[in-house]
Amino acid sequence: MNVLEINNLSAGYGRIRVLHGISMAVEEGSVSVLLGANGAGKTTTLRAISGLIKSEGSLTLDGVNINGLRPDRVARLGLAHAAEGRGTFTDLTVEENLRVGAFRRHDKDEISADIQKMYEFFPRLRERYQQKAGNLSGGEQQMLAVGRALMLRPRVLLLDEPSLGLAPVIINDLYDALGRVKAELKISMLVVEQNANVALEIADYAYVLESGAISLHGLAKDVAAHDGVRAAYLGDY
Repeated sequence: MNVLEINNLSAGYGRIRVLHGISMAVEEGSVSVLLGANGAGKTTTLRAISGLIKSEGSLTLDGVNINGLRPDRVARLGLAHAAEGRGTFTDLTVEENLRVGAFRRHDKDEISADIQKMYEFFPRLRERYQQKAGNLSGGEQQMLAVGRALMLRPRVLLLDEPSLGLAPVIINDLYDALGRVKAELKISMLVVEQNANVALEIADYAYVLESGAISLHGLAKDVAAHDGVRAAYLGDY
């Protein structure tokens, strides 16, 4: 069953068209990864899905049409977007940021339990729970951004370049945590990445976006074995 379906999606900025009728899907409990070079349209895809920019085509979440809805309405229907650049509230503490992520929830006891779960996924956050987010390292801010998005208990989590600018050891920690999220919470994810190696390790399905169009898609293991993908994204020549 597909929890998120994207059909013939086109979007852009003003008169500049970035996406040209792309179609994708994310199955329930699975991870799909969207690969592509800078400027291919990956971030635009996520912005269109979450309602941050206008788009044409069909976008459905659990069978509900979300195209044209405001971002806050899309979030309330169960879509969380951890945007590129972290986007934490720098003047709030780690724990306050996590509580902000649960803004649409009213189950106080379960919110507290979920905060402890985030600390299990990201032990560095537990160590710094009283620190302001602005004082965290880049990797810790990224972990907090993901944890805050998960506090929404989303049906689908959109992740935009979660490894961007991070040291290899932090990237590994982050993707280890995302693997646990997939296994334990069964939350569906659509991950935009240039770091194809780590993303494909946890992905079930993969899409390659080139110049605003899907050029290749399939099971993650098959896409990873494709000669063109290996040459362009996996460092194999």
